[in-house]
Amino acid sequence: MAEGLFLVGTARGVGKTLIGVGIVALLREMGVDATMMTPISTGDSGKNAASLLREIGVEAPRRLVMPITFETPAAPYVAGRIERKPIHLRKVLDAYHELREQGKFVVVEGGGVLVPIARRYDMIDLLKDFELPSIIVGHTGRGTLNHCILTLRMLLVMGVQPLGFVLNGYGQYGDGFAESLNPEALRELAAPTPVLATQEWRPEYQEDLPAFIRALRQQPDLTAMLRRLTETGTAEGRASGTPVTPDAGGE
Repeated sequence: MAEGLFLVGTARGVGKTLIGVGIVALLREMGVDATMMTPISTGDSGKNAASLLREIGVEAPRRLVMPITFETPAAPYVAGRIERKPIHLRKVLDAYHELREQGKFVVVEGGGVLVPIARRYDMIDLLKDFELPSIIVGHTGRGTLNHCILTLRMLLVMGVQPLGFVLNGYGQYGDGFAESLNPEALRELAAPTPVLATQEWRPEYQEDLPAFIRALRQQPDLTAMLRRLTETGTAEGRASGTPVTPDAGGE
């Protein structure tokens, strides 16, 4: 059984938090003791995740699920400089390992692949330190092909083969034919990396989390991937390479 799953975003506002909570809910339906952590929370992102997790009955100490927090809505490197607050990456990894010692399957809400955390340490480095399988979360509107393929190619260059893409918000962007054709185009352009789900957008999902989870449950490729991760112990899609874990304090 894999130890967790790392979510990589292609841009802000793609619904990574909602997808992550939905995945936690699906895993718990499968009998897996799953939770989600936001390693470095900036602005209100971590608070939103904690509130959604409570809705599905997941409670965990803040120090474990949000080990580093900033009030400033910016990249961690920028937020740390503004608030004059050092980022100690060991605190993040210690929180993750404590959750694992409790038997948790940990969904990690990461960020964009090159989001800077320290001067010479980006989100991709954190992913490699976690040594977890990963998926890419993007949107369906115009620009997503560029965002998704750039993210995929950067991951591959860094020695990481993601398990696939989850495209969120279908129908939200009003981009007509482009939006309707983007999921199939991505399947062709990113092959053999699959599109695991294309999640429809509906206004009620903003207030009705169970409805969103029910819709996510209807994505057969996504649920099959989650079952493989939790039942066969596969390491497919695991980050590879030599981990680097600098102490980012003062950078």
